[in-house]
This record gives sequence, structure tokens and C-alpha cells, in this order.
Amino acid sequence: MRGWVKAKSLLQRIATDRRRRLVVGGSIVLVLLTIAAVFLSRQLAIGGLRRELASLQAQQGQAAARQKELRVDVASTSDPKTLEDEARRRLGLIRSGEEKVFFVEENSP
Repeated sequence: MRGWVKAKSLLQRIATDRRRRLVVGGSIVLVLLTIAAVFLSRQLAIGGLRRELASLQAQQGQAAARQKELRVDVASTSDPKTLEDEARRRLGLIRSGEEKVFFVEENSP
């Protein structure tokens, strides 16, 4: 009888050890998968931020070019002669004592 009790005890210990190994192994696999998922999600986020940074840098370059154009426009409109020429061209203004001449084209039938 003692032989059976020892064999039964040994089988129970083996089964308990197997369960323990499965639980530990499963826990390790779960932790590794969690770490991999976090790493992958962070890498994807970093990639998105890099694309956004490149886009913003391109927009900044365009804005700087536009700012340069506007500075040139402001500098040119500060000149009184340029202002007068623009007023004459855009608004049709004339100086006092001048006459405005309109050219009319005739259409021949």
C-alpha cells in the first residue's frame, strides 16, 4: 500500500510542477507580448510624429518665403514714387492740372 501512496504523491507533485511551469511560462509570454505591443505602438507614434514634423518644417519654409515676399512688397510700397505709380495704375488717380485720357477702340463691321 505504501508503494501506491508514494506513487500517487509523486504523480501529484509532477502535475503540480507542470501547472506551475505552464503558469510561469504563460506569464512570461504574456509579459513579452505586452512589451512588444508597447514597443510597436511607440514606434508607430514616433513615425507619425516624424511625418508631422517634416510637414511642419515644409510649411515653415513656405511661410518664410511668403514673409520674404511680403517684406519686399512693404519695402517697395514705402517709396512715394512707387505709391504714386500704383495709385495711378490701380485707381486711375491723376494729379491736379492733369487730364485723364481714355482710348476707345472702334470696331469695324
